[in-house]
Amino acid sequence: MNSFKILLIAILGVAFLSSCGDDAEALVEGTNITLRNTLQDPGEAEGSYPSLFGLADNAFDEFATLSYSAVEFAGALGQTGTPFGDINGLYAIDFDADKITFTLLPDSTDPFWPMQFGTFPDGKFDRYYFTLSEAHNITGSTSSDENVSLIIDSDNVIVVEISAGYDFNPGKTFSIELEN
Repeated sequence: MNSFKILLIAILGVAFLSSCGDDAEALVEGTNITLRNTLQDPGEAEGSYPSLFGLADNAFDEFATLSYSAVEFAGALGQTGTPFGDINGLYAIDFDADKITFTLLPDSTDPFWPMQFGTFPDGKFDRYYFTLSEAHNITGSTSSDENVSLIIDSDNVIVVEISAGYDFNPGKTFSIELEN
């Protein structure tokens, strides 16, 4: 009977330990997300998207709640009433437990974005800072585009960085697989 108890405790211990750890999701549904975009042109300092219009860095911050069944930012960077008029969203940004997908929205008929289309030159960066209300479980990532990377800034902040060589043109989609 004594060896049976030891064996039972050992089996339960292994089962408990195997149920912890690697099965944790990189991002937890229900987490609140704040998005802030910055740009950096070659030879220039990094600046926020709203600063291009003379506004405070947080003026265009966007907010969403992580949902595995809905796109969190359906029209990221869309703004009304700017000095250039209304600006349609640039990306649909969709979070999942272990993946972030960006889909470029505008086409060549959009009144604002086509003037930005082209390949990013050396020294140009487009960064998307995501501040999470809950700590993430991300330990690394793999991007479907070699010119896009994920930076783990802290336990609550991740940054998607788009850099030189990125093909910024209609129909562009990329995803980042999150490792935990």
